[in-house]
Amino acid sequence: MSYQIDDLKEAVNRLSDSLYKEDPEEVDMYVRMIKNIATQIKNDYWSIHVNEADIVIQPVQEKNKGYKTINTLEFLYKPMYFQNIYEGNEIEFFSKERTEELNESGVMEAHNDFWQAHEIIYGNVYGSLPIELASKEGIAVLLKCGWKKSSVDIVEFSNDMDIKKVRGIAEKKYRHYILLKELETQTILLLRYNF
Repeated sequence: MSYQIDDLKEAVNRLSDSLYKEDPEEVDMYVRMIKNIATQIKNDYWSIHVNEADIVIQPVQEKNKGYKTINTLEFLYKPMYFQNIYEGNEIEFFSKERTEELNESGVMEAHNDFWQAHEIIYGNVYGSLPIELASKEGIAVLLKCGWKKSSVDIVEFSNDMDIKKVRGIAEKKYRHYILLKELETQTILLLRYNF
């Protein structure tokens, strides 16, 4: 088990370096590696030190009544390098550049089709689309333009929740997100970007 501890320490050091370099793909990879190593350590420890007869399985209680993560998808997103979208004309330049990049990559139609199927209620991510809607060539062009990959949790809210309460939960609980209504089903969804 000591070699696993060494592997874990090495993975944590590499994660620290990746955080310093601000490389989201490496950060994601090392976080997954750390989780895998920790799980293996736990499983090995339990197989040696815990008697199965002593294990008591407790029922899982749902803590978040009214909303739940229903899926995780990979998205491409355009990073924003300004703090306040309301100062100056930064958002106009960002929007123009985003449109040019979507056109250059050939995924503008897929982008528009996706977002026209949803009514955006609120959010703080201003350029993204599910990666599965883009061609390999389009993905390559967007990545070359500085777009990044991110896993996105799809959180579904119950229909009886008030939109103000939903927005309050979103603002308190999530850092990078888009709150939207799926027009076909009228379901309130939150896209939680993990970057």
